[in-house]
Amino acid sequence: MKLYQLLQAYEFDEIMIAVNDMFPGTKKYRSPLKKAYDILTSLRPVDNKKTIRYKILKDEDRAEQYMGAEDTCFTTTWEVCLGKSVSREHGVDLSDVELAANCLVNLCFLGTCPKEFEPYRQQLRRY
Repeated sequence: MKLYQLLQAYEFDEIMIAVNDMFPGTKKYRSPLKKAYDILTSLRPVDNKKTIRYKILKDEDRAEQYMGAEDTCFTTTWEVCLGKSVSREHGVDLSDVELAANCLVNLCFLGTCPKEFEPYRQQLRRY
């Protein structure tokens, strides 16, 4: 499934519940995340063959493992990210709404956002 399809499959409120479950205390980010969602669901995706692949990653500093995608999957324009396929490797038990939530948060912090989102990105970075 392409990222734009994944985001469009859920209402923002459903995604926000998943964001808050995955990252407790993030209700204060609701306004900028809603703006990001609104922009993302209105943009035209750039079709491409790249993938946002969720897998088991290792945090070498803390000797822990977690499920996620490499940051480099998101370090491009939002339009290019929207055209990427989203997949999970064996052992990743994130639901589709959790994937959508994680992608939304990663795009806000790592992606090259449209200029209209920049003030909201600054809000996110101040928290």
